[in-house]
Amino acid sequence: MENIKAASMVMFIVIMLCFSSNRPGVEGVRGEENDLIEAICKKTSYPDVCIKTLRSSPGSSGADVKGLAHIIVESASTYSNDTYEQIKKLLKETKDKAMRNCLDVCFQVYDLTIHDIPKAIKYLESGDYDSATEYANDGIIDSDTCESSFKEFPEIPKSPLTDRNNGLTELCVIALDMIDLLK
Repeated sequence: MENIKAASMVMFIVIMLCFSSNRPGVEGVRGEENDLIEAICKKTSYPDVCIKTLRSSPGSSGADVKGLAHIIVESASTYSNDTYEQIKKLLKETKDKAMRNCLDVCFQVYDLTIHDIPKAIKYLESGDYDSATEYANDGIIDSDTCESSFKEFPEIPKSPLTDRNNGLTELCVIALDMIDLLK
């Protein structure tokens, strides 16, 4: 009889351990978070960029939609700051007058962007989604202005900032898509 009780107790513990691994807060949470990230990112214009950006951020763990939007806008802010620094470096290295003219335009618009995108974060956090949209949209306008400046000079074969401008546009569009989900 003692052996039966001991065996029953062992079986009970084994069964409890098996079921407890599926509880939220243990192993199941990561899958649920990935499901939220994927579900939200599939509703954006650039789902692959969205998923990659959010999965690379430790802050996405356990974040709700507003938190995920915050991470994307924060990523756009960091990205625009990095691009701004790259533009400053290119300006120091460039002697070509046409290229300098274009880089000057980029310098001016990215100088605005690095101040506007943090405002989008502020408004997002306060729940003023219309203002957050306005400031996140400025990143798209500014990166497009930068890129377009190179098209005005046929002697410049290609913008050295195309990838950077496209990257900022993608992050800002994702931010706008997510903010729309919050409205």
